Amino acid sequence: MKKMLVYLFISFFPIISISQVENVSRLAIRTVNPFFYYNALNFIDEDSSLTRLDLYIQVPYTQLTFVKESNFFVSIYEISAGIYDLNDRIITEKIWSEKILLATYSESISRGGSNISLRSFRLPAGVYKIKIFMEDRESKRNATATAELTIRDFHSFNFSVSDILLVKDYSEVNGTRRIVPNITNNIVLSDSGFFVFWEFYNHSSDSLYNVNCKIKDQKGDVVLDFDTPYKFSEKKNPVFLQIQKQDFKLGEYVITVSAISNNPKEGPYNVSKKIFSRWIGVPKSVIDLNKAIEQMIYITNRENIEKMTKEKEESKKFNMFMDFWKSKDPTPSTADNELMDEYYGRIEYATSNFSNYMEGWKTDMGMVFVILGPPNNVDRYPFNYNTPAHEVWEYYNLNRKFVFVDHSGFGDYRLLNRDYSEWFKYR
Repeated sequence: MKKMLVYLFISFFPIISISQVENVSRLAIRTVNPFFYYNALNFIDEDSSLTRLDLYIQVPYTQLTFVKESNFFVSIYEISAGIYDLNDRIITEKIWSEKILLATYSESISRGGSNISLRSFRLPAGVYKIKIFMEDRESKRNATATAELTIRDFHSFNFSVSDILLVKDYSEVNGTRRIVPNITNNIVLSDSGFFVFWEFYNHSSDSLYNVNCKIKDQKGDVVLDFDTPYKFSEKKNPVFLQIQKQDFKLGEYVITVSAISNNPKEGPYNVSKKIFSRWIGVPKSVIDLNKAIEQMIYITNRENIEKMTKEKEESKKFNMFMDFWKSKDPTPSTADNELMDEYYGRIEYATSNFSNYMEGWKTDMGMVFVILGPPNNVDRYPFNYNTPAHEVWEYYNLNRKFVFVDHSGFGDYRLLNRDYSEWFKYR
């Protein structure tokens, strides 16, 4: 096993050539954090028949370049946000810059640090496209986002509900509300639960309503379902609803708020939002801690894996997992752990491309791919009457060749030169 581990770390970074395994490059399989997050939310515009679109954009400090100026660390980035019709004709656009001043270098590399900006648009109801461009002024790194956008008409209903905004922190002191929005839509760090905010619009004479809050996981199973009665006496009513601490597993969820009138002739008004439970600093493909620990078989020994899996307390298990990867981080002074991103990117690619009756990362092809990365060259030989289908993977700078043969004819490629497998023993 020690021989395998040494070989793994030597080979993880030199391989930079583009492989013919589905034309994958190393950059294509890395799972990285987004350059920026955004929420585009519908609210009523009380001064007109239009709808107000609030655009929140959050940029993590770790994606920006900070320059020392006098006693501060400074970063500037530019944003342009345009609203287009479905024929890509521009309707309106806003361009602005953000300047961040931090007192210490440690703040600039903190995973928890970010900057949030807000701009509003007023639009008639309809379907649009939103296009966002963001560029870091110092490094010139940039990113874009494009999405279809539905603008709702709140004025045509007796009652309605705005879009949902997740709230990272909410407090009220002497009647003054302090809100820190959660633009990432990530609830994993919500140890005491979390708040959601929306507005209720009432254009009828009724004031008593019931609000149902339902959260479903990615399988469609309900993990939370509760009702809250409200008395809405104003035309516009802000609502802060606390979601109590739940055992949210890693993955995607959908939260739905349904406003229900006491008038049986009125149907419910529903609005939904996708939310996530993901660890900060962990590739987004990792959604099951026990599975992620099991997948470490190519980079550590079974003793370490068993020690982690036997830990019953989830937080301690997660800390053990993170401590292991921190010890392997090639750039510990930065927020990103490139080795961890690369490793689980390879796991994800192997699972997507080499699975048959077992998960792709467990197959012979997946094993070699995870340990050595994309090969420099792949030759594929289809089945003929006297020769089974097989593939030959070549790693030029390692002077190694691997032959995989599909004896069954069902895509179950096995490593032919099994002597090499002693380096990658995992069972």
